[in-house]
Amino acid sequence: MKRIITLLALLAPALLLPARPAQKLSLEAQMGAAQHQEQVEGNFEAAIAGYKKVIAEAGRNRALAAGALVRMGQCYEKLGDAQAREARKAYERVVRDYADQAEIVAQARVRLAALQSGGANAGRTEMKLRRVWTAGSVDFGRVSPDGRFLSFTDWENDDSLTIHDFATGENRRLTGKGTTAASSRSNGRSVLSPDSKQIAYDCYNEDGFEDLRIIGVDGSEPRVLYSNREQVRRIEPAAWSPDGRHILAGVRKKDDTWEMTLVAVGDGSVRPLKPLDRQAAQRARFSPDGRYIAYDTRGDIFLLETGTGRELPLVQHPANEYLLDWTPDGRILFSSDRSGTRDAWLIGVSDGKPQGSPELVQKDVGRSNPLGFTRAGACYYGTYAGTQEVYTAEIDLASGKLVSPPQPASRRWVGISRTPDWSPDGKFLAYLRGGQIVIRSAETGEERELKPKARSLRGLALRWAPDGKFLVVPGIDNEGRRGLMHVDVQTGDATLLVPLLERDTYFPRFDCSPDGKTIFYVSQDAPEGNDRTLFAWDLQTRRETALVRRRSLGSFSVSPDGRWLVLTAWGEPTNSQVLFIMPAAGGDLRELVRIDAEEANGRVTPLWTPDGRWVIFAKGARGKPTRDVQLWRIPAEGGEPTRLDVTIDNLWRLRLHPDGRRIAFDTSGGKAEVWVLENFLPPLRAAGKQ
Repeated sequence: MKRIITLLALLAPALLLPARPAQKLSLEAQMGAAQHQEQVEGNFEAAIAGYKKVIAEAGRNRALAAGALVRMGQCYEKLGDAQAREARKAYERVVRDYADQAEIVAQARVRLAALQSGGANAGRTEMKLRRVWTAGSVDFGRVSPDGRFLSFTDWENDDSLTIHDFATGENRRLTGKGTTAASSRSNGRSVLSPDSKQIAYDCYNEDGFEDLRIIGVDGSEPRVLYSNREQVRRIEPAAWSPDGRHILAGVRKKDDTWEMTLVAVGDGSVRPLKPLDRQAAQRARFSPDGRYIAYDTRGDIFLLETGTGRELPLVQHPANEYLLDWTPDGRILFSSDRSGTRDAWLIGVSDGKPQGSPELVQKDVGRSNPLGFTRAGACYYGTYAGTQEVYTAEIDLASGKLVSPPQPASRRWVGISRTPDWSPDGKFLAYLRGGQIVIRSAETGEERELKPKARSLRGLALRWAPDGKFLVVPGIDNEGRRGLMHVDVQTGDATLLVPLLERDTYFPRFDCSPDGKTIFYVSQDAPEGNDRTLFAWDLQTRRETALVRRRSLGSFSVSPDGRWLVLTAWGEPTNSQVLFIMPAAGGDLRELVRIDAEEANGRVTPLWTPDGRWVIFAKGARGKPTRDVQLWRIPAEGGEPTRLDVTIDNLWRLRLHPDGRRIAFDTSGGKAEVWVLENFLPPLRAAGKQ
C-alpha cells in the first residue's frame, strides 16, 4: 500500500497536466516529480537523478534545462561539504552554456559567489545580512520568487501600486496618475505571481469597497479579478498558489467576519476555506508543492490540506507562535517568544506532520515584516528604520509662543519612545517603549519601567485613567483576548476593559470620559461603505452606543467637563477637513473650522485647553511625512482661528499638561528599509534522518 501511495505522489504533478498521447511522463511532469523528491520527501539523491534526466531530454527547452541545473546544484549543496564541487560544476555549466537565460544565470552566479571560498567548508557558506533598499512612506508587498522585484504601495504618490527593481534600483508606478490603471488606487496589499510577471492587489472601487485586481509588472492588462459589492467589504491578497492558478486572500464579509478564501485566477470564482481573523489570513502561505496552506491562529500554527480542507496542527506551544513563511525546501519558518524574545525558529514538514523539534535559527527578529523567500533561499524582510522620540516643552497659550524649546523627555530611551500622556494630577508622564510602559516623574525626572502582565501591547495609543491609578492601552491579555486593557500603574496587572470587536484589528483612536464611566473610540472599519463610526462604551453596563458615523472620521478628544467631543472628518466633497463639536451623549455636529485639503492633518488629535474654552488643532501635509506642522487654536464656541507660534517637525501625537503650560509630544522620522538574509537556513536532513 505504501508503494502505491508513493507512486501516486510522484505522478501527482503529471495528473494536473492535460493528457498527451505519449506514454512516458512529459518533461514538466518529470521536473515536478524531481522537485517533489527534493522539497517534500527530502530525498536529494533521487531528486538529482530526476534533474539529470530532465537536463538530458530537455532539447530546445533551455529554460527548463537551466532551471534543473540550478535545482540540482542546490541538492548537492544540501548533501554537505563533500558534494560542494558538484554543486559548483552545475552552476558553472549554467553560466557557461545558458547565457541567454538571464534570470537563471543570475541565480547561478549568486550560488557560485556563496561557494567561492572552496575547500572543506565550501558547502557551508557564511550567513550574510545586507540592506538592499531604503524607501520612503510605503506599505510593502512581496518579493518576486526570482528576487528581481518587490511590489509596494507608495503612500507619498497617490497611493500608487509600484514595483521596485532590485537590479536597476528603479521604481515604476503601475497605478495612479499618468498610468494605464489610473483609477486603481491601491490599499496596501500586493503579491507577485510565481512567474514574476503579474501582481495581485486590493483596490478601492468607486463605492468605497475593495476589489481584487491583477496587473502586469510592466503595467499591462489591468483587470478586476473579483468584486462582490453585495456581500464583500474588503479582500486582501496573501499569496499565489505555486502553479499560479489561485490567489489566497482574506475576505471581510458584510456581517463583519473574515474568512480565508481561494480565488481562481482564470475566472474569478471563489472557494471559501476557513473562518479566520484578518491578520492570520494576511500571513497565510502555500507550501512549495501547493498541497498545504500554513497559517497561525490563537498563537499556534496549523496546516490546511488544500485538497480536502482537513486542518492539521503543526506547532502548538504555550508561547505565541506566528507564521513567517515556508522555505523553498518545504520547511516552516516561524517566530516565537518561547525563549523570552521574539526569535525565528524552523521545523521540518513531511506529509502534513512536523518532523522533529523546532530549531532556533535567528535570535531577536522583532516585528520585522517578512517579504518572502526567493527560489535560491534568500529571505527578504522589511523594517521601518528611524527614530520615535518623546519631547516636552513649555508654551504660553495666551501669547501663543514657546517659553522653552522642546527637550527629549528621556536621556535614557533615545529614539525609541512614543505616545506620551500626562497623569490627571500632572505629576507623571507615561509613554511607550517597545512592549513596556515608562512612567517618568515630571518633578524629579526619575523613570521606572512597567511591564504589563499581558501577552502584548498593540496599537499606538495610551491614556491615563481619570483616577490616576491605571493606564488604558490596547493589547492582548493573558487569555488571548484583544481589546482595551486596564493596567495597574503599580503592579502591572492587566484587565480587559473593552473587548475588541471583529470589525477592528486594534483601537487606533480612543479617549476616556473625565468621570471614568465611558470609553469613546472610533471603529476602524465601520458597517457601511468606507465610513467610520464613533462609539461610546459604558463601563458599567458594558454596552456600546454609536454616536456618529461619517466618511473618513478621524481623531477626537473629550472636553474637560465631559460634555463635548471635538472631532475631525473630511468634508463633502473631500477637498477639505472639518473640525466638528458635538455633545458627548450624541447629537448634531457643529462645524468649528474647515481646513483646506493641502493643509489638513488628520493624525494629530485636536485638544481642549484645561479650561475648555479653546481647541488646539494642527495643520500639515495630508498623507505624507509631516514636516513643519503648525499649531492653531480656535474658541470652542466658534470664531476665527489663531496660529500659535509653534511649528514641530514630524509631529505625531500631542498632549497638553493639566496646568495648560506644558506640552508633551512625539515625533517620527526615518525610512522604510528592505534587508535580505542569505545562507542562514541549516541543511535539510536527508529522508529517514530526521
